[in-house]
Amino acid sequence: MIDRMDRLQKMLKREISVILQSEIEDPRVSHVTITRVELTRDLRLAKVFYITSSEEHSAEEVGKGLKSSGGFVRRELAERITLKYIPRISFRPDRRAERAESMNNLFSKIEEELGIDAAEEEGNGDEQG
Repeated sequence: MIDRMDRLQKMLKREISVILQSEIEDPRVSHVTITRVELTRDLRLAKVFYITSSEEHSAEEVGKGLKSSGGFVRRELAERITLKYIPRISFRPDRRAERAESMNNLFSKIEEELGIDAAEEEGNGDEQG
């Protein structure tokens, strides 16, 4: 069951990405990248996580554009894939990239405060080996 769920999530990610890029003409969603899809156990809801590289539109505008296109995306999925139930689509911004960048900035700040240099660390590793 886990393998099937994983395959379905990957398939939905691929199909939703294609639909957003080729079928939807809303400029608010033109720079959206689908990062992952999480399905509920009953396959009735798909949480679609995305990031955007649009500097023209605010995150709020992008979210509204995706929300308004959700019904269309679901209908397109129904035509493209065969499932007993086509899941409802819920678009959510993916905060993982933001968190990773925040953590990297934090580590860099700690390294600066401690006076650790990345090149210095690499040199120490070579001498010990």
